Amino acid sequence: MNAGSYLERLLRLDVLLALLGVYLAQLVAYKAYKIFIYPYFASPLRQLPGPKNHHFLIGHILNQMRSGHPNEPYLSWMRQWPKTPAGLIRYFDVGNSDAVLVTSLAAHKEILHDKCYSFQKPAFFKRLIADMVGFGLVFTEGEEHKKQRRLLAGLFSPGNLRAMVPMFRDKARHLSNLLDQIIETEDGVVDLVSLYSKIMLDIMGVFALGVELGNLQPANDAANNSFDHCYHELFEPDTWGQILMGVNTILPVRWIPLEANRRFKQALHTVRSQLMAIIQDRIRTVGEWKAAGIDVDAKKGRDLLTFMVAEKYYADSDRWSPEYIMEQILTFLAGGHETTAGGLTWATQLMIDHPDETKRLRAEVDELLRREPLPDQRSIENLPYLHNFTREVLRVQAPGVNVAREAAEDVVVQGVVLPKGTTVLIQPAMVNRNPTIWGADCDEFRPDRWDRLEGEAADPWAFATFALGPRVCIGKAMTMLEFKIILVELVSKFDFEGVVPDARVGSIKYINPSPLLRPEGGLRVRVKRRAE
Repeated sequence: MNAGSYLERLLRLDVLLALLGVYLAQLVAYKAYKIFIYPYFASPLRQLPGPKNHHFLIGHILNQMRSGHPNEPYLSWMRQWPKTPAGLIRYFDVGNSDAVLVTSLAAHKEILHDKCYSFQKPAFFKRLIADMVGFGLVFTEGEEHKKQRRLLAGLFSPGNLRAMVPMFRDKARHLSNLLDQIIETEDGVVDLVSLYSKIMLDIMGVFALGVELGNLQPANDAANNSFDHCYHELFEPDTWGQILMGVNTILPVRWIPLEANRRFKQALHTVRSQLMAIIQDRIRTVGEWKAAGIDVDAKKGRDLLTFMVAEKYYADSDRWSPEYIMEQILTFLAGGHETTAGGLTWATQLMIDHPDETKRLRAEVDELLRREPLPDQRSIENLPYLHNFTREVLRVQAPGVNVAREAAEDVVVQGVVLPKGTTVLIQPAMVNRNPTIWGADCDEFRPDRWDRLEGEAADPWAFATFALGPRVCIGKAMTMLEFKIILVELVSKFDFEGVVPDARVGSIKYINPSPLLRPEGGLRVRVKRRAE
């Protein structure tokens, strides 16, 4: 190699290093600007009120984890700034990035209804729950979301709900039988979280798959590899699992070889592999029906899986793969199982805490059962105090914690520009327990309040448990119906009392962080057969 060629190569290397240095310097300068200058001097959100006690790298993650409650510190912020001009509280997310907490009905309506599809699910929310709830309907956006809702809405029609009443009633009776066994063998002491999760998993197994999920267990495996055990493992992590769940919203950490990660991945593998076996079997069954000339339309309404296989797997176009069908099944299992089980847990605890309200509920239920031992859907829906009781449970202790969104473009909300990428945090508690909407007693359990709603509390948007707008929970009517049928069974046959006398809702420890409002370590109570 001659000297000129060597010098030319060195010059090229110097140029490349110089360019790399300029790029890195620009990158560092840009990041420094975004973290230390833009949030305080250039962001259009800088005039909004909000907390400042965050860490510039991880935002309020530590504050949230230390709070002991998945609705905190957000609920405290709402109480500190109860009526901001735009109904928005600004806080800082990871890397001092902009985020807003939505607190007013007007802002909720604009985000969830008027400009619904200008927002999308943020990346951190996907990392938090997608493994457990699947990339189904909850994560679709825009026209695809509209199309999927139209397809699936028929399964939740009034006629289909009426057809499900006998199944709901059978599961409620099965719950009674389990409670009787517990009274006989365990002195009546039961963990409500585990019990209600099992029953709701059974219900959703029949609705979503046409099978009893609680019975799924490989013949040569131990009980801790059963479907229900593994499914609960995903939603009830230990302390390390909770920490990893929180950290995973910032950085992907599921690959780290820790025991909590190993258990999570093993449970997820078991759940998904068993679901895939059911899906493949149903695909074969529906294919055999078609080959035999059997009227598939007469059979596909039996359960969600059969419906989706018939409508989408065997569709002429826009077909769904078995893997995508599984994502949808996971979405409906989580949406219809864990949330309703959580609601029943809090309903029972609130019955213990409020014996006078329980007596009123029981009197109304007793009167119905004297007239109609097997009440139909209309009779149950026409019980006014049961309706009030149910809504008040779900208002005070909304099972779902977050509806996280992210601005997909620059969006104006209540006169405030939310730049593209802004995290928008919507929590049912910000509306359900807002004193400017529900009054100074918003934290109190008072079913009678529903008979005298005034002001903003009378607005349908004031009950935010199921969200509203185009993305309102598709199974809301089904959830309310099964919830009421099970409550009728419970209050008509059993009394509940706390195992620890002062174990009231206000003193319960919660799993945190968590996408659901769940008591840490379950919730143990004592159940007794009702004294006649």
